[in-house]
Amino acid sequence: MLKALKTVLALSLIGLCGCAYAQIRYEPKIDNTAKKLWSVNDSKVQCDLINDIPGYGTATFRTYSGKSRKTSLSIHPRLGITENSSMRFIATRPEWQSGGAEQLLGRIKLYSGFDAWAGPTVSWKVLNALSQGLQIYMPYTNSTIASGQNIIPSMSPLGFKPQYEKYLDCQQRLLQVSYTDVQMLPVVFKFQKDELTGRSLERLKTQLEYLKEDKAVDHITIRAFAYDMTSKDDNVNLARKRSDTLKKYYSDAGFKDDMIEVKEFNSLTLPNYAEDEPADESPQARNGLVTLSRDSAKVNRDLEASVPDVGAGTGE
Repeated sequence: MLKALKTVLALSLIGLCGCAYAQIRYEPKIDNTAKKLWSVNDSKVQCDLINDIPGYGTATFRTYSGKSRKTSLSIHPRLGITENSSMRFIATRPEWQSGGAEQLLGRIKLYSGFDAWAGPTVSWKVLNALSQGLQIYMPYTNSTIASGQNIIPSMSPLGFKPQYEKYLDCQQRLLQVSYTDVQMLPVVFKFQKDELTGRSLERLKTQLEYLKEDKAVDHITIRAFAYDMTSKDDNVNLARKRSDTLKKYYSDAGFKDDMIEVKEFNSLTLPNYAEDEPADESPQARNGLVTLSRDSAKVNRDLEASVPDVGAGTGE
């Protein structure tokens, strides 16, 4: 019975491929080893759900941090993609179940020298199908590696759900900011104090949380201002205290002194006003600015890259 089901499935896949080639299929054995082929790598800036496809390579679902979560699916064959072609994503019942029609979730173009890559729409269609216990087949042709044959890697639902839950939990913990969101951080101090307002403190904590994850940041520049006192000297002294307050946050976070630059606030930067003028209570008069710089050689460019919706609209 099982052999007959395999034959029927094979014929269906050939039909979806649009060709009468033979097949080279990559799929796990139906035993406990298959449950160990799914794994998760997580952090607060990136979540990976990885499937090891025996004899073929890996498939990686990846979601990045930021205001809008970006998800993609990349397929990494050990032998690489050596010619232009196309790959289809087909959902069907696994071999140990009977009945059910195949569904084309989408298709993408393959390019020589590059891994297969799909955008958010196809990624979430595939994840949803796997969560429903369906098997995913990804047929394509490559005459260089497999002349006259279809290459069909697959993702099995065995062992998927526990790791999928971890992947979803990781996404809930992703930071809602990226480097561009925290690169320049304006803050506001309380009137005539070196204490941040509640909103500014929360924004600073968010930036510090991001800095724990981005090891490319190698320089922090702090500027603090004070126009809310009644004399220039008092303004200079308060601005210096505010700078020290900000610097302590970064020192406590593990940044060394040589990585923190404080732009001194002095009487030359103060507006000209009479000593008896009232203090300026506006937020602009008691603000500060923190700017970040990074070592370009250590930057993970993927975190800032756009994620085009490759494969969207190509399913049935």
